Amino acid sequence: MTTSTVAAEPAPAVHIDNAWVRAMPPSQTTTAAYLSVSNHGDRDLHMTGASSDLTDRVEIHTSREVGGIMRMEEVDKLLLAPEQTVRLAPGGTHMMLLGLARMPVTGELVRLCVEFESAGAACTQAEVRRTEPKEKLHRHAE
Repeated sequence: MTTSTVAAEPAPAVHIDNAWVRAMPPSQTTTAAYLSVSNHGDRDLHMTGASSDLTDRVEIHTSREVGGIMRMEEVDKLLLAPEQTVRLAPGGTHMMLLGLARMPVTGELVRLCVEFESAGAACTQAEVRRTEPKEKLHRHAE
């Protein structure tokens, strides 16, 4: 379930869809979040960070193969060109929620915000799931 809403300084014409958080065992203190973010505006946007109501530490990472080994690297900034959609997905670019005091349970809704340089933030509710949703649900700004 996803609903994109907009924070105090709205990111212009940004839509978030298909947001979900990976369910992990309760003893874990880290999980990943995934979503698609679209720029329906007429100017470039730079995604510079993310936040969540679960933790104060959310990082955007990318996975890539280096010398036959998959590695995660933190991303400082992602370009979102006009009419472009960026998909944060397992095995690629994603959000890492770090230092969790508690692991959310399957079915719980978690607030995720994507932050943009000079454009504020766009937020959504993401369902905690064991696996990626097979059917993509679309709900836009409230």
